[in-house]
Amino acid sequence: MILNRQVWIALSIGCTAAVAMASGCGGDGPERVVVSGLVTFEGEPIKEGRIRFCPIKDTNAPMSGAMIVDGRYTVDAKGGVPVGTHGVEIEAVRARGNAPNAREMPGMGAASIEQYIPDRYNIKTELQLTIEPDSPSITKDFDLVE
Repeated sequence: MILNRQVWIALSIGCTAAVAMASGCGGDGPERVVVSGLVTFEGEPIKEGRIRFCPIKDTNAPMSGAMIVDGRYTVDAKGGVPVGTHGVEIEAVRARGNAPNAREMPGMGAASIEQYIPDRYNIKTELQLTIEPDSPSITKDFDLVE
């Protein structure tokens, strides 16, 4: 099927605009900084988990985060964590045991795994990180204890 010239031009402009929006062209998003580091619990690296940076106070930005693998994380998607103040939530699960803060994880069916990181580091986080404008990449380690 042969498209006429006007339809071809309209499709080209539409596709160009879509690509520019998807790639973040235009700089409308918040300034971001790559954040990485080590997360340990009781002195041992967290084998697998998740870290999230949730905007708090006057920070008007999206949440960002990354997976923790062998204790290491790097938040670099879309340029990293937005400038501002964030609550830091850290979660990790393991096979169910006798941990004092064991609770079923939503959507996991039978309680075969548990969230073993204390609530004060996730759903009731006490952790915060403030990222200043024009910051270079940041290394932030978290040593969590029971």
